[in-house]
Amino acid sequence: MGGSAVKPYILDDTSAVEYKRLDLMSKILDPWTRRYMTALGLSEGWRCLELGGGNGSIAEWLCDVVGPTGSVTAADINPVLLGLIPAQNLSVRQLDARTDDLEANAYDLVSCRALLHQISEYAPGVLAKMAAAVKPGGWLLVQEPDFHLAPTTEPEVWARAWKGVIEWGRASGVDWFIGRELPGMVGELGLGQPQAKTDVRNIRGRDRGALYFQMFFAEVHDRVVASGQLEAATLDAASALLDDPDYWTQCWMMTAVWAQKPPA
Repeated sequence: MGGSAVKPYILDDTSAVEYKRLDLMSKILDPWTRRYMTALGLSEGWRCLELGGGNGSIAEWLCDVVGPTGSVTAADINPVLLGLIPAQNLSVRQLDARTDDLEANAYDLVSCRALLHQISEYAPGVLAKMAAAVKPGGWLLVQEPDFHLAPTTEPEVWARAWKGVIEWGRASGVDWFIGRELPGMVGELGLGQPQAKTDVRNIRGRDRGALYFQMFFAEVHDRVVASGQLEAATLDAASALLDDPDYWTQCWMMTAVWAQKPPA
């Protein structure tokens, strides 16, 4: 792995479309993330690190919670959106989690969300670096998706579309099944006994989740079809289902895993 070329991410986070997709993802996932961080005892004075900060919605919230006596470092391979956050206690860092190092024993909270599945080949090494960055008594929190539901859903065209997208993703280094592996991966890091919870979201046609996946399908459409994993008509039919407000489905879960580094 160390000698292999680093693959680019499958989505272009500098595009206007991707900005809108990130905004939708934040509105869907941020309540879960804030809930988990709050349950860990997040409070004023904490020093936090978020990898894959995306559009900065969680970083900005963290800055408010930890206050002027705390600090937040938000890192991303392309931190342009993070630089727009008007917080005095925020440090923005351009960083590729696959290859760059992290400061050891430095943070009360180290977190990432929907990052590791995109770089699955590097996920164990990235998790090890994140665990090392947690200071004694601090917390590691990771959240990753699990799309095992997708190929079992109805109608058949929806399931078939997801099977093709998942196979295309696997060839691109993406593991959309990593969520269920996450507790075991964190358990191997030498922190305290991890805890885990999986949240499932129902999707209804025309709701926020439906629009999110329509945008995702549109963004990857040509590449998935060109890969031979899926016909355009199948992907188009799956996307069209999401225009129907009477259509309900499930296709993904989000697994959160957290562990505390033993005090010194």
